[in-house]
Amino acid sequence: MQNNPIEAARQPVLRLRAEPRSTNAHGRVQAGWLLHQIDLAGATFAERTAKGAVTTVAVNAFQFAQPIHVGDVVSIYASCLRLGQKSVTLKLEVEAERMSGEVVAITDLIATYVAIDADGQSRLI
Repeated sequence: MQNNPIEAARQPVLRLRAEPRSTNAHGRVQAGWLLHQIDLAGATFAERTAKGAVTTVAVNAFQFAQPIHVGDVVSIYASCLRLGQKSVTLKLEVEAERMSGEVVAITDLIATYVAIDADGQSRLI
């Protein structure tokens, strides 16, 4: 049980289990699979913030601190770093819960999304 009310309120934008189809021949989750999940989580959070459609315009480099294994439950957290007139910049953090219950930090990155209209043109938030 967590004692810190701020940490207790922290909820992932996306949580899913790493399955065999997301891994390479050595049983490790592939970076491309994880980046796809991170972008889904980031876009979901950015769309809520921008109150409409967004498109990804930038993702900084990221490094894996730990591998993700089949069966791990992957949680992706988002927080808003900057809200501009047309863009949202987020910090995205990834954790994995091992089968043992241990939670490990996997990676974090900064991503920027631009609000778009029905024609795909940037719009004000």
